[in-house]
Amino acid sequence: MRKRARTLLVLGLVLSASVWVVACVGGPGGVNPVREWREVMGADRDRQGGQQTQRQRQSISAAPEASGQFTAFTLPHGGETRRYFVHQPAAGGAGALPVMLAFHGGGGDPQSFAARTGLVEMADRYGFLLVVPEGVRGSWNTGGASPVGFAARSGVDDTGFVGAMLDEVLARYPADRSRVFAAGLSAGGMMAYRLACEMPERLSAIAVVAGTMAVDRCIGATGVSLLHIHGSNDQNVPLQGGAGTMSAARANYPSVLNGIALFQERNQCTLGTSVTQPAQDTTCEIRTCGTREVVEFCTVSGGGHGWPGIDPARWQERNDVYVSPHFDATGHIARFFLAQ
Repeated sequence: MRKRARTLLVLGLVLSASVWVVACVGGPGGVNPVREWREVMGADRDRQGGQQTQRQRQSISAAPEASGQFTAFTLPHGGETRRYFVHQPAAGGAGALPVMLAFHGGGGDPQSFAARTGLVEMADRYGFLLVVPEGVRGSWNTGGASPVGFAARSGVDDTGFVGAMLDEVLARYPADRSRVFAAGLSAGGMMAYRLACEMPERLSAIAVVAGTMAVDRCIGATGVSLLHIHGSNDQNVPLQGGAGTMSAARANYPSVLNGIALFQERNQCTLGTSVTQPAQDTTCEIRTCGTREVVEFCTVSGGGHGWPGIDPARWQERNDVYVSPHFDATGHIARFFLAQ
């Protein structure tokens, strides 16, 4: 009997080790069971109201933590322990660095977003201090009339968080406070629009990919240049507004053209329009404004909801979403910012 019990114990240990190895390296097709479990738990926590336990809150350290290409920071704000990640370029030079705030899309996470879009390589090449904040449960409060995601439904103070984060970054790093830029994908782009509307004095320019200006009332935007990149066949955030065949539940987005027109009006863009074609499937209309701001609108012909210039994700391949392989959105954004 004892020999049989020892045998069962050994078999149990072997099976447990096998499960741990699979969880660490990923199952068939590269699927990571740990990540899937976290996503399921996150969704379940969203349904239950998302209350963190005292032990969970205490387990998050306020001290910076180096993580590969990033240093991670935590920042208590609005009853939440927020996180953001900073990458200092490898060869930053002697002067103060321009700052790029980069906002992931809904359901995304900072480091995966930066890796997929090549933002770290861009920061090293062009000399940006890259700051990638994390939304509450992967979401942003974009200030829209039809809230999409936990942060919007819960009234999370994301503008206040970004302001406090920027204060910390400017105090910690050799950053140029006169050259602060914000870029974002989808809901992250909507967050960039909101920042330009609510804290325009702190931004020089924003770049929006596959987003729209969702904020109800924009009182700012003056003095902020805009680059907007959008696919003509985006079914998540349709170019003409409303809801597409793949839009989030309860979404009713304003037309992309509304935000572009507002930036043109606020910045007195009456000095004519020029048209360029940076790639075979992409056309950009550029308006020069009264006080040297620029409003540029790039349309990817047939493009769906995605970041041009990177490999399509699995969901995009499954749904035949065209992501341009020709237009380098990351490089285009970097050059646009540096020209401001």
